[in-house]
Amino acid sequence: NINPGSPGVTFTTPDAMVLIPVAAGISPILSKISVPNQRTNVIEITVTIITSTGDTPVNEISSQLTNTVDTFPITPIPEGSTIMITFVTADDQPPENVTISVIGCFEPSPATPIVSSSTAPITVSGPTPTLTISSTSSGT
Repeated sequence: NINPGSPGVTFTTPDAMVLIPVAAGISPILSKISVPNQRTNVIEITVTIITSTGDTPVNEISSQLTNTVDTFPITPIPEGSTIMITFVTADDQPPENVTISVIGCFEPSPATPIVSSSTAPITVSGPTPTLTISSTSSGT
């Protein structure tokens, strides 16, 4: 489990990789991906973007001094893509003490207006629900 606050994973082979799927409906613009932990045996990372059609519009290698890739194009990654991060280690062993930092942005989908005249509660579901309630009143 690679979610923040989770116990993490143990890599068991030197050719380990991390795959980060980009959620449907989101086209992020990446700014920087790095392994900032100084106690890691990782000396280089490669970041590859793989589109849903198999194209690889991005394949960038970090400098061995920084473990940072920050040369991404200023265009959104196609939705449905996968971010693949591979590692080179100093000792040809599985990566250890790896923290991955991903910095980017995306434009959230616009709000969907919901108009209800019912007294029942409104339920909204979906991956990122946005609720906008509007009402009108007339004066007497």
